[in-house]
Amino acid sequence: MTDTTAERQKTYLWCDHDKRSFRHETAPDGLCPICGRTMSPVGKGTAVLRGLMANELVASDIPTKHRQLIRLIWTRHNQGQEYYKVLAPEMPYNRFEARVTDLIARGATEGWIKIVFPPAPSADESLYKIEFVDEARFIAELESIAGR
Repeated sequence: MTDTTAERQKTYLWCDHDKRSFRHETAPDGLCPICGRTMSPVGKGTAVLRGLMANELVASDIPTKHRQLIRLIWTRHNQGQEYYKVLAPEMPYNRFEARVTDLIARGATEGWIKIVFPPAPSADESLYKIEFVDEARFIAELESIAGR
C-alpha cells in the first residue's frame, strides 16, 4: 500500500462552496462533482463535523438539488459528453459540466432559457426539459465557456 492510498483511506475531500465532503473515489481529480471547484483533503472526523456544522448553518439543500436536476437534464443521453467533444474546451469534463450548468441556471434567471419540471416526480424523462428561448445566445455563451 502506498502512502497516497493510506492517506486517501484516512481522509475525505471537502468542498468549501457546497459545504460537503466526498470520498476520493467520487472525485479522483480532486474537483467537486457538483460545482467543479477544487476540494481539499480533510480527516474523517473533520469532514463529519464540518458537514454537521454546514447543515446547521444552511437552511436547505434545495438550491444544490435544483442544480443537480438541471445538470441531469442537460447531460442525459450523453448530451453533455457530446457538447464537450464538439467544443473541446481546455478544461476537465466535470468543470465544463459545472460551468454549463451555471450557464443554464443563469439563462433561466435572465429569461432566455426555460427549465420545465413536471408538477410531481415522474419516471417519464421527457417531462423534464430545457427550452431555449434565445438559442443563438445559448450557443454564443457556450462557445465563450469553451474559449472560442
